[in-house]
Amino acid sequence: MTRASAARSRMLPTDRRTQILSAARRMLEHRSIDEISVEAVAGEAGVSPGLLFHYFGSQRKFRYAVLQMAAEELLSHVRPDPALSIAEQLRAGVETFVDYVSRFPTIYLAVTRLSRGDDVRELHSSARGVIGGWITEGIESVGVDVTPALRLTVNAWLAFMEEAVLGWLARPELTQAELIDMCERSFYHLAKGALDDERRWQEILDLLNKR
Repeated sequence: MTRASAARSRMLPTDRRTQILSAARRMLEHRSIDEISVEAVAGEAGVSPGLLFHYFGSQRKFRYAVLQMAAEELLSHVRPDPALSIAEQLRAGVETFVDYVSRFPTIYLAVTRLSRGDDVRELHSSARGVIGGWITEGIESVGVDVTPALRLTVNAWLAFMEEAVLGWLARPELTQAELIDMCERSFYHLAKGALDDERRWQEILDLLNKR
């Protein structure tokens, strides 16, 4: 047994699983999830296909684990910075989201469009729900009531932004900066309509911009 193979054999199961998923993550940068096969990833990771089946059980479960990792990675990028105002958090989140998608479109598409099954749809819905929760919790933290209409609007805006970014990927007729500005503006237009309180709107904006 060579020194390299001996080191590989001593790898802990959690580390081995991470190694395999990291190999799949690299491949997902330039391939769709439907092209990420057990055999291809095994070759990339330098392990046998049987070892992947040992850790993940089936190709479907393996692909789900890859998508789960991709969703967690996206969430880690857009997690709000509590040192910023709510308005700054929103702007930074949009900028980071668009930047991430523009750099890794196949990863984003894997989570949102190119996968099938109730479990994957639930993963996508859950990731969107986490982001929506961050936004509504931030709004509530500065003293703005999160009404059912506003909560629904936040979720609808996330769906709108997702569709806008997907459309932009297909036909990039706006600059990235223009896309970011449009997504940010749309949030405030929708939120204003949901709150339906013209007299208090400026006060709400001031609260959202306060650190």
